[in-house]
Amino acid sequence: MKPGMVLFQGDNGQGKSNLLEAIYMLAVAKSPRASSDRELVKRQLVDEETYSRVAAIVERGIEHGGGPLKLQMDFSSTPIPTEDEDDNLGSIGGISVQKYIRINGVPRRASTLVGQLNAVMFSAEDLELVYGPPSVRRRYMDILISQLDQNYLRALQRYQRVITQRNSLLKAIREGRSAEGELAFWDEQLVSEGEYIIGQRRACIQQLSEMAGPIQRGLSGNGESMEIIYQPNVSLGNGDDEGGIAESMHRSLLERRRRELAQGVTVTGPHRDDLIMLLDGMDVGAYASRGQSRTVVLAMKLAEAGYLKERRGQEPILLLDDVLSELDVRRREHVLDQASQYQQSFLTTAEVDSIDAAHLSGMNRFAVKSGHAEPMGSTTDVID
Repeated sequence: MKPGMVLFQGDNGQGKSNLLEAIYMLAVAKSPRASSDRELVKRQLVDEETYSRVAAIVERGIEHGGGPLKLQMDFSSTPIPTEDEDDNLGSIGGISVQKYIRINGVPRRASTLVGQLNAVMFSAEDLELVYGPPSVRRRYMDILISQLDQNYLRALQRYQRVITQRNSLLKAIREGRSAEGELAFWDEQLVSEGEYIIGQRRACIQQLSEMAGPIQRGLSGNGESMEIIYQPNVSLGNGDDEGGIAESMHRSLLERRRRELAQGVTVTGPHRDDLIMLLDGMDVGAYASRGQSRTVVLAMKLAEAGYLKERRGQEPILLLDDVLSELDVRRREHVLDQASQYQQSFLTTAEVDSIDAAHLSGMNRFAVKSGHAEPMGSTTDVID
């Protein structure tokens, strides 16, 4: 299959989005939509152990090790025995799912997979970046930075363990089972991991905002200025280095001590961070139309692809799920122009007529029906 844009076309409900989701999972080790691996298994009767697999061979340049990189993710699903024979084992609660990851044939942890293959995905669900809770935006930051920085991913994992332990201690103090002085150790651990997370998030979002602005202007065509603002849970003041962040975190911990002891939970730290997107200085979530919000998120995703390319020196895979359906002609052409700049961009659509002939003629096209992709034209690959 030649480099360039790959189009999966077909009616809704035929499995086009699943193909893009499978590719994205090989990049971040998680589904962009499902909250657990169990949701990835078909809701059908399972009476014995079954397996499914997502795999790809990635060609790498010399600067990244050279040669092919084989990524493989296997899912083993088994029924959970129930006392009632009439229970439906096809329900989510009736299936146990195990995930196994291999890199070049060697079993690895999921965290090791992250960053091996870089990918950026846009889908309708990404409007949650504007309208959803802060946890959605934190997850966005974490996935993006983790693809570039394994230290960040490990810091996140350690930080979550600190939060779990510290919350348990806060509850124990509130109930009179522990002394307040015991918090000192966990405060230091929280600051140690948190300052790195905050520093990396701030640097990333600052650069992402700079890259998204011109893309937004090109998409909107009306000169709107776009900013992405990182909103840490602690007031950083003018401190740019990690020492300044640590000092701010220590200060916030002391200021919020009474509140934390009363609530029994940690309220200070990057697990309470957020992002805000602005158009001409106005909060997109509060004032923008749905069309404007979609364009803003799309600009953010295209900037993300450029950011990964700049940081890694290697292009990510661009995954655009039904991105063209709600865009006017000029915006569609601008998006396709951007996508065509990448060696591999995967797009889905149920409306082929929405793509102009010039772009369509250069695409590798697949017709998708019932989860099976058949090549169109001269393409010889078949995808299941």
